[in-house]
This record gives sequence, structure tokens and C-alpha cells, in this order.
Amino acid sequence: MGIILGFGFGTIFFALIQNSIKHGFKKGLDIAIGVVLSDILIVLLILFGSQYLDEVDKYKNLIKYTGGILLIGLGIYQFVPHKPVMDKNGVVIGKSRYLYITKGFFLNFMNPINFIAWLTIQIQLKGVYMYNTIQSFYFFIGSILAIFTIEVLISRLAHQIGKSLSERVIKVINYTAGYIFIILGIVLFFKKI
Repeated sequence: MGIILGFGFGTIFFALIQNSIKHGFKKGLDIAIGVVLSDILIVLLILFGSQYLDEVDKYKNLIKYTGGILLIGLGIYQFVPHKPVMDKNGVVIGKSRYLYITKGFFLNFMNPINFIAWLTIQIQLKGVYMYNTIQSFYFFIGSILAIFTIEVLISRLAHQIGKSLSERVIKVINYTAGYIFIILGIVLFFKKI
């Protein structure tokens, strides 16, 4: 299950590839860490907060529209030229790793499809396979570890490919990612959840 979810061709997949090519493997890894932290929170909410699902249902439109705006904003950001920030000695100052972890966390958490996917899995585990909470917990831990492994491999591969790409190709990748984020944000606005 984790391998299938790890290869989902959604916003995280494209964010991992784009950031690993543009900023290196460590930044892609930071996004993957953010995604895993987000998945852990979603799974804990589903496992131990199922009695509050009716409350979450009241806010699904807020989550959906906030996620859509976040994706569209991220897409537009790809088209804005960025000058590297330098210190007084002319050395480029990199963005904080927490920025990338936060980016991965919110890209994953604000996507209502992730809640639906994990909830559907939990319903299947409890309803069909009769898993108790502990068994579900182990299943989810294995799935999240598999997702993290896949995302690390995607980041590593994208970084290796990125070393041989020209600036022009990287720019095209950034613009393509921007279009994809904008399209997915618009789709999220009109998607029924």
C-alpha cells in the first residue's frame, strides 16, 4: 500500500522531483520528511479521532479551498524569477530546511484526497479484515515507511538526473511544475469530496 501511495502522481511527486533537481537531494529529503510527518498526523487522527469525523466533515470545504489556494499560489510562485540571497561575503544563503519540511507537510496535509485515502484504507482494514487498532497501527507504520522510502528514492534519482540538466531544462521543469500545481489547485476547487 505504501509503495502505491508513494508513487501517486500528485503534487508531492512533482514537488519532490522539482525541488530535488533545483535544490539538491537534501531539500527533496526535507519535503519527504514533511510528508511523512503529515501522514503520521492524518493516520493518528483517523485511528484515534474517528469519533470526531462529523466535526471534520463540517470543515471539508474550508480544507478543500485552502488546499486549492495553496497549490495555485505555489504554482504562480514557480513563474516568479528568484535571485539568490547572498551574505556580505557574496556566499549564497540557502533556505532553511524547516521551510521545505513545512512545504511537504502542508502540500500533503491540505490535500483532502490524502484523508480520504487513509480513511478508506482504515475502513477496509476494520470492516473487511477485522483489524483492531494495534494491527491497523502496524499496517500504517509499514505503509508510511514504504512511502518515505519511495520518496527518498525519487529525490535521489531526480537529483542525479538534475546534475546533467541545463539551466534551460530546469526552467522548463519549474514552469511545468507550476502549471501542474495550478491545474491541480483548480481541480481541487471543483472536486466533490
